[in-house]
Amino acid sequence: MANSLLIENAKIEPLLRVEALSKRYVSGGRWSKRTTVVAVSEATFQLRTGRTHALVGPSGCGKSTVARCAARLERPDSGRIWFDQQDIADLGSRELLRIRKNIQLIFQDAVTSLNPRFSAAEAIEEPLRIQGCDRFERRHTAESVMKEVALSPSWLDRPILHFSGGQRQRLAIARALTTRPKLLILDEAFTGLDLSTQAQITSLLLELQAAHALSYLLISHDLALVASMADSVSVMAHGNVIENRATRELIADPHHEETRKLIASTKAAELELAFKAGASV
Repeated sequence: MANSLLIENAKIEPLLRVEALSKRYVSGGRWSKRTTVVAVSEATFQLRTGRTHALVGPSGCGKSTVARCAARLERPDSGRIWFDQQDIADLGSRELLRIRKNIQLIFQDAVTSLNPRFSAAEAIEEPLRIQGCDRFERRHTAESVMKEVALSPSWLDRPILHFSGGQRQRLAIARALTTRPKLLILDEAFTGLDLSTQAQITSLLLELQAAHALSYLLISHDLALVASMADSVSVMAHGNVIENRATRELIADPHHEETRKLIASTKAAELELAFKAGASV
């Protein structure tokens, strides 16, 4: 959060602005009863360049659906998604190809998000192959991003399965960095990592944010993690955004009962340490 490159001018347009986004899923078919589940209902929030905005809430609250819609892996049923001052909610696949290099996702399980049959180089270079980059450029970029995530470029030819869980998460970050995106969406990207590795990955992401003015959309149920990384937060419950606040303000003075429950489930000492950790980077 201590980032000299953060944009402070309130008149500057946010990098990402989600307005009244809604998404439903229909299950069942010809021989069974159709059931409609409202995953997200009119979610609204915004993210400034160089900042981190978090979506928090219990499992099933709709936060990952919002993330997938914001990345346009799914099309919302209604609402607007403004990215870099362009509405991408209804773009077709060809138009989205030009946008995708600027929006990258890092998922919960790096073991499954990276093809286990690939080498580190193959996994990292894949987005560049999709963008049509030549072999020399792909390798040069892969070596560069390996250094940025504190992994040796000499490991590029190692199979993915030879890396530890924390190293695979660094590979996932390196892969996301290859296209030099403006926005990284971190969808429960710390789940399954031990506390020490979580702290290392958090520190790495904050350093990368300071170096490149990256913007993060952080999806998490862990309020201590959110306190260490996020400038602002949206609390979700039952598909709705119930609070949109600056992180410190929300934790100091929650307005909604669901928010109070989230805060109560996290020890005060953990929150204070998380705030200090974020401020020190």
